[in-house]
Amino acid sequence: MIIVLVAAMSLIGGGSKAAEDSSGPADDGTRAWNGGLERSDAVWPEQRGLVSLRSIIHLHSPWSHDACDGDGLLYGEVNQPCLDDLRYALCKDAIDVAFLTDHPSYAAEQDYQPLLMAQPSDTLVDEGAGPVGVRIDCEEGGSSLWLPGFEDESMPVAIDRHVPGDAAERDRLYNDATDEGMSASIAAGATILQAHTEGRDLEDLKQRQDWGMNGVELFNLHAMFGPDIREEDLGLDPFGWTSDATPFTSPDGTAEPDLLFLAVLQDQPPSLQKWDALMARGPMVGTAGTDAHQNTIPIDLRDGERGDSYRRMLRWFSNVILAEGNSPSQAQAALQAGQLYVAFEALGTPSGFDYFFTDSAGAVHEMGSATGLGTISLSCPTLSANSPRGSTSP
Repeated sequence: MIIVLVAAMSLIGGGSKAAEDSSGPADDGTRAWNGGLERSDAVWPEQRGLVSLRSIIHLHSPWSHDACDGDGLLYGEVNQPCLDDLRYALCKDAIDVAFLTDHPSYAAEQDYQPLLMAQPSDTLVDEGAGPVGVRIDCEEGGSSLWLPGFEDESMPVAIDRHVPGDAAERDRLYNDATDEGMSASIAAGATILQAHTEGRDLEDLKQRQDWGMNGVELFNLHAMFGPDIREEDLGLDPFGWTSDATPFTSPDGTAEPDLLFLAVLQDQPPSLQKWDALMARGPMVGTAGTDAHQNTIPIDLRDGERGDSYRRMLRWFSNVILAEGNSPSQAQAALQAGQLYVAFEALGTPSGFDYFFTDSAGAVHEMGSATGLGTISLSCPTLSANSPRGSTSP
């Protein structure tokens, strides 16, 4: 067998709302930090008919009760400034697909179409039975696809309609991680993922796998910041990251504020071990959850932007999906097939990255393909701008 892995790393510079982007490297070869990312088609060429879609999986909008500093709704109306921050982030960070995962509180109470939060300049995406997403046209060029979903006990993403029932029944089903609740979400078009794998019992996860769960989180950002999760589920010092973050967060610090992510970037062994166990039973997609709510660090850092801004958090890492196109159904099909990898873009964008398997007969298999050798999967938790360029054939 031949496995081909090609990674040409580029560290893409930037700024934030408060800083101008650099047009290129300085005379000494350094480059200013870029608060946004390049569009995916500029850094990942089409490969074997597949396009790379930079996606965020696990993201909360004002429809989550605890988003926007707990004020997702203001007097019953969507918090528009917070929504504007999220929309700005999706465009600035060149997110192709945003898999929203709002909490049933608020979101389950709404009709389906309001979950799209379409603005006058947006395009509703209809795949034959009514709108299933909204495409945000970005001033910088390109667009971002918004797909509604939920997160509580389980995480059904890319639903194309509500589960049956009134608001109370919908809330019950979205909070239900049994066969009944998951089956209802699957019937509503969802792909079932699991958030916060670090705190879940492996036997429960195996049962959910049997009921149709497609994937689990290998890394969750909230878990790395939350003192209770760090201590109870990850065995880490609950506040250990705060001193490491000082150079990025202190008014007197000199490090780029966006890079405060480096204070919490490390493996989450409990999640990885559970993923391994589930993969031994059958295909299981591995994702990274941004879990952004814009409700954690409301203090402005030196760049004039709050510490947990949507723009800052969505900049840190992506789930890069290899799909046949950028429609909702194509993105979801590739997600379900496991055709994705996690790129920690705070360290650098893996431009030109490619991964596939060629069998002895010359047939090409993509990530997630089931072969006689098992399922082909890939996780690159340590991929960085310092990785060697080139290709390997292990």
